[in-house]
Amino acid sequence: MTIFEIVQEGLHYARTRRSLWLFGFFVGVWSGGSNGGSNDSGGGGALGGVAAAGLLASSGGLIGSIAVLIVVVALLFLVLRFVGEGALIEGVVRARRGGAMTTREGFRAGWAHWGVLVRIALLYVAATVGTLALLAAICVVTWHLLGLLGAVLVGIPTLVVAVLALVTMYLVQAFACRIAVLENRHAFDAIGKARLFLHGRLRLGLKLIVATFLGTLVISVLAMVVILPVALLLLALLPLLRVVPVIIIAGLVLVPLAGILTAVIGTFRSSVWTIGYLSQVES
Repeated sequence: MTIFEIVQEGLHYARTRRSLWLFGFFVGVWSGGSNGGSNDSGGGGALGGVAAAGLLASSGGLIGSIAVLIVVVALLFLVLRFVGEGALIEGVVRARRGGAMTTREGFRAGWAHWGVLVRIALLYVAATVGTLALLAAICVVTWHLLGLLGAVLVGIPTLVVAVLALVTMYLVQAFACRIAVLENRHAFDAIGKARLFLHGRLRLGLKLIVATFLGTLVISVLAMVVILPVALLLLALLPLLRVVPVIIIAGLVLVPLAGILTAVIGTFRSSVWTIGYLSQVES
């Protein structure tokens, strides 16, 4: 398949298979993050000090509860991210065969495979960190032994090796996820088969990276065509309405649009890699 054909098919699934949007949202939303803040207060005198201490303790308990809640929500979304990935892989396979998958079936499929997807991700992270640490250590040792010039001479080829290694590991991880889900394999087994699958198919992996970028760009541009007029209209309403009503309207309109955009992009990105893998396996 050409890059254009891969992008076209991925966009078709992302646009028409709305039952996959929820899982696409889980996959897409994990790229974001959360943060929190804190408060402090003080007082004077003995009674004021007691009151301030009580207030601080109460505030500390509230902050602790919020922190625990944030961690729980983050872990929940992390699990749902891998559940969503498994569901999207199964959903695209069914779509290519002319079938469909309900949300309940998607959760069932995703839940059956989320554990192995987590293990593959952890192995990928460990391999990435280990590779970067090893290459950085080589540069540091070279710097101490040969000075700046030696570090530069060694650092340039080391950087090239690092890029090739990171791209290769990313491709192996992406294909291993498809193999684990579609062939019901364990993490190490799926990674081993993904490495064999990638032999002679590095060009395919690079095509899928380009297709993912181009399709995401197309979706983002189309989203801006929709969102920008809405944002300009809301700005035009500011002289007529107060700030608070405009903010409320913006939240009611733009937040759902942002959620849909996240879901479509997440669905598309996952679909591209499944399409690429299936195009080789089924040929």
